[in-house]
Amino acid sequence: MRQKLLNVCLVCLLCLASTAVAFAQQTIKVTGKVIDNTKEGMPGVNVQVKGGALGTITDVDGNYKIDVPNTKSVLVFSFIGYETQEIAVGNRTAINVTLSDDTQLLDEVVVVAYGTVRKGDLTGALTNMKPDASEAAKAISIDGLLEGKLPVWW
Repeated sequence: MRQKLLNVCLVCLLCLASTAVAFAQQTIKVTGKVIDNTKEGMPGVNVQVKGGALGTITDVDGNYKIDVPNTKSVLVFSFIGYETQEIAVGNRTAINVTLSDDTQLLDEVVVVAYGTVRKGDLTGALTNMKPDASEAAKAISIDGLLEGKLPVWW
């Protein structure tokens, strides 16, 4: 009697384990590459499952990997200055995307000391400076951070 009960429990455990494996394998691994109109890989493109919290970004070559919940999932590809694309996954495991420029977003906004203006309307000279974290940590003030980095205009 004890042996039969043990066998029944073992069969039940095996059934539960196989069911858990079947549910765990319902996600689909999707890979691909995001390129622009010049066929160059685009790093930093947002790849998200529409309506969910799952997402990733492309690597330096434009490649991505993401696990989607099911075949009905829709991937949303977005990047600043480019048109957003939505692509249904279906039964595919590889989805390559070409993002097109969004000409409506070409008016860049520049923040200056006296407000914000479109880059095309700006008169005067601009200088960009991107200090690394170690330089910023050593600076006591903004003047100290800029000292020796930017040309003097007077």
